[in-house]
Amino acid sequence: MFNSLIITLMSFGDNLKKIRADKDISQGELAKMIDVHATHISRYERNLTSPTIDVAKKVADALEVSTDALIYGSNEQIVSNKLNDAELLQLFNKVQQLSDEDISSVKAMLKAFVFQKDLQKQLA
Repeated sequence: MFNSLIITLMSFGDNLKKIRADKDISQGELAKMIDVHATHISRYERNLTSPTIDVAKKVADALEVSTDALIYGSNEQIVSNKLNDAELLQLFNKVQQLSDEDISSVKAMLKAFVFQKDLQKQLA
């Protein structure tokens, strides 16, 4: 758990910088929006310091994103960080484009496969 906390704090600045840039907001503009000096934003983005929870919430509100997006990154980033197999990640992305019925079928197949493997492990 401690290691994931360090990773989270280290990536906050990268997430902040990306989200801010995507929204075409300068560091100075964001600083004015949340009533801090622009050097604070620069330090956050360079991962030199981390904001308090209150400041992180203000940043999230100003950028119109969740605090989770600032802390952990986008859902896509979270998934790609947890899923090491690029081909599997690509397949999951394609599955998301299927109909709800087809997605349910894929989930049922995966559950059945995992259940079978778990059962084999228990019997071995």
